[in-house]
Amino acid sequence: MKRLAPVLALACGWALPTAALAEPLPVPSVDFALKAKVQQGAVMDMAHSGSRVRVHISGGKMPSAVLGIIDMQRGKMLMMLPDIPKTAVEAELPPAYRTALPRGEGTPAGQDRVAGNDCTVWKIDKSQDIDTPAFACITPDGIPLRTEVENKGKRHLVYEATALTRGPQNPSLFALPPGTKVMKVPASASGLMQGLGKFLNN
Repeated sequence: MKRLAPVLALACGWALPTAALAEPLPVPSVDFALKAKVQQGAVMDMAHSGSRVRVHISGGKMPSAVLGIIDMQRGKMLMMLPDIPKTAVEAELPPAYRTALPRGEGTPAGQDRVAGNDCTVWKIDKSQDIDTPAFACITPDGIPLRTEVENKGKRHLVYEATALTRGPQNPSLFALPPGTKVMKVPASASGLMQGLGKFLNN
């Protein structure tokens, strides 16, 4: 009889429960600036325009402030440190930085409100950036406001916006200061960038 139930349901026109299918996670469709709290008590100021992102992370247990300009299409990050004036280090974008702009596929898992904005909670099912179960609260226009990762059945907050302003961003925010030299980090030294990413993700 159990085997006949689905057949009878279809024959009678009854709706059968179906599992939600994974969809591409929404991506930002507007330019914006926000302030967020991240790991280790640090604060992130972010500006986003198209595929370009500027992040400034400071405070908390950070040894020094970090300024980064990210090209999301290339997956590259230019990082400037106070101790190395007039020099930017270019390297692959560490996955830990991508928790603020997760990419991949997921399924809607509820609604919430963060920094005064409504957002849909997405369970991230597939992502090249996050290798643990994760949840992101994303606005209808694609702005991620919160990211949590799951470890041993418990959710841990890794990124949460505290203020958000939509609108055009000054192009100069995404350009290096005049006279700045770019030093590319070889693959053999990529651990330097990964190390800072792990610091932020602890």
